[in-house]
Amino acid sequence: MTDGTHARMPERTPLSRRGFLGLSAVGLGVGLSGAARGPWPGAAVETARAADGGLRFAVLTDTHANEEETARLVNLRRIFTAIEAEDPQFVLHCGDITDYGSDAGFETYRGLIPDTLWDRIRHAPGNHEIRWDTSGRERFQRWFGPTSYSFDAGGVHFMALDPTQLLQEPALFAEDLETIRDDLDAAGETPSIMFLHYPLGGSNYYANDTEDFLRAIDPYPVRGIFAGHIHRNEVTAFNGLTQVAAIASRLGPYYLRVTESSTPRGRALVVEQVTLGATEAEQPTVQQLATIALDTAASGAERMNVAARSSSAAVALTAVPRGQVAAVEARVYPQSVFGLADTGAWTPLTKRGGSWHGALDASALAPGHHRVQVRAKDADGGHRYETAAIEKSGSTRARPSWEIEVGGQLQGALAAHGSVVVSGSTSGRVVAVDAATRRRRPQTLWSAQLGPVHRGAAFTSEGDLVIVPSADHRLYALDARTGRTRWTSRFDKPVLTTPLVAPSDAGDRILVTAEDRLRCLDATGATLWEASVPVRTAGRAASDGTRVYVGAGDGRGYAYDLRTGKTLWSVLTTDRPDKYRQLIYGPWDDWIEVLPGGAVLFSTVTDGIAVDPITGQELWRATGSYIFAPSIALDDGGVLMVTEWGVATVLDPATGAARWSSQVVPRVVNAGPVLDPRTGTAWLVSVGGLLAAVDTSDGAVTVDQQLFAANTFSTPVVVNGQLIVAAQDGVLRGLTI
Repeated sequence: MTDGTHARMPERTPLSRRGFLGLSAVGLGVGLSGAARGPWPGAAVETARAADGGLRFAVLTDTHANEEETARLVNLRRIFTAIEAEDPQFVLHCGDITDYGSDAGFETYRGLIPDTLWDRIRHAPGNHEIRWDTSGRERFQRWFGPTSYSFDAGGVHFMALDPTQLLQEPALFAEDLETIRDDLDAAGETPSIMFLHYPLGGSNYYANDTEDFLRAIDPYPVRGIFAGHIHRNEVTAFNGLTQVAAIASRLGPYYLRVTESSTPRGRALVVEQVTLGATEAEQPTVQQLATIALDTAASGAERMNVAARSSSAAVALTAVPRGQVAAVEARVYPQSVFGLADTGAWTPLTKRGGSWHGALDASALAPGHHRVQVRAKDADGGHRYETAAIEKSGSTRARPSWEIEVGGQLQGALAAHGSVVVSGSTSGRVVAVDAATRRRRPQTLWSAQLGPVHRGAAFTSEGDLVIVPSADHRLYALDARTGRTRWTSRFDKPVLTTPLVAPSDAGDRILVTAEDRLRCLDATGATLWEASVPVRTAGRAASDGTRVYVGAGDGRGYAYDLRTGKTLWSVLTTDRPDKYRQLIYGPWDDWIEVLPGGAVLFSTVTDGIAVDPITGQELWRATGSYIFAPSIALDDGGVLMVTEWGVATVLDPATGAARWSSQVVPRVVNAGPVLDPRTGTAWLVSVGGLLAAVDTSDGAVTVDQQLFAANTFSTPVVVNGQLIVAAQDGVLRGLTI
């Protein structure tokens, strides 16, 4: 492309529900500042090979543009200027474009890029675009277009993947796998290159359904993956593809140059890291990182059959690779690892003829559902990964009784009134079941189809209405008996907070936030007042009947007058000096609590902070990441609080003094404890699906069972002697306790 012209590439239908906006549907995009930015990036990508006969493009990731960090911006500007000088056919960006997905960050990022390069950049979102923003995916789409899509260039099929999750750190492919398969079907025998934020395979456990993704793409000629997230170079070959995770451009003047070459085995992409000199006068250095074959599969392509049999003490394994391998090893899937890397040990298997055999120690595993991973290493050093499900038997206090397939992901806290339990799904399906009896399967009262539901519903005081928040910018009031919509309240942002129903002398007051607006409604859906919440909030409000309390994205907790919405006071919960860290270290996603005695509890990733409800003056502070698990008041006057890392503590609400503290489960995210009123036992489900019981009198812990291999962000409920649990696999489960 030496003439400076760029032909518009053919567009395919956007891949998934996450990237539902298409370029053809919206046309030209503009930044939110109102300044016209021309076509969305990536609109001008050469569709044929360049005159020199091959593809030539650049890859970068983790730029983390932040308007408050000048040195980083200087570095990024140098990178884009250097890439422009290379005149690539296009540029792939693997996400974490900015620190927290704000419009100011996107505007700053856009200002770093030469206009002649802007329309050749293709972006995939990272967790930093989606994690801390209730409008994250919508904001991304306004700036960059669809979050998942595909295009063809130089005889290669490129796919941007978006397994990010709103308000969550790790990845999940889920139902997007079907659309990925459809897109690969349409591409046929054309070799495919994918790019996304999270690296897969190896020690990378950033997506809880990686094995489903690998099975989905296995029949197709997927030759390579570009990724970011880990901020360093990592090249791995597995399951017939080569993955290159790239060093973060935020760390220095780094990017990848990718050039097509010819080899005896056909076409290949040579991947090099370019490091700019310390000054403009110094020449850049170039280091070759990898070669991605386009016409042949990489090592690890041969499939492997795995059989796993579980007993109380061990998991017996048999693996039968289809090709020649040098070694086979296995491990129990580290289900407690959530959105992180894990370098735990693998157990070698022994070869006997054409199969490999061995056993894994299962003595420490809780009864229930687990996975085992098996990997075979071939002579070229590549790996083949396979995963098998196992079920370990054993005695449990909670006995699985029934399951209902709702679909999508069940992410919000369950809502209960009497024996009726309501669960909402990201698919938009909301289901009400009557758990009045301990029958095998409870009665499904109704099912309603709304917009995507990411947080929990709430019943009104009399139980006649169910208030449901939705990412479609609406708050719904459903008839609790029929599921019919009684009224809706429209917002200009997604509604991704659990509503609070606060009884008052004038009737129920329904309080809900949509990013930066707090709205108070009555039971008829009439808006009584609105108030601003600085930056954004995703947590649930609290009220003591006089005031409303909300955690905000500026690091502060706020109090509003329940009658008028007037701001009464605010308290700073963090001493972080910049906007990004004030957000992530503040109470923006906290389920605020009014404690016994009247103090208000704001929680962050570092502390639980009790303040005076009238003045906002701090009363006490307890160290711990309490933001992710709602606390519960106990009958004896104590407050049960759980940290992100699964440590449960009963505190005195007046002083913050701890009565006892126990390690219960490995990690908790959004799914708080629930109390069995008959026994005083608290039940807690880890983010990885491990169920444990806690004696609230002394902190004694009983690890009960591994409920599922999915993740859960949903606080369960106890109804009629049943523990009812929801998970990301879309299944609602009842257990007799």
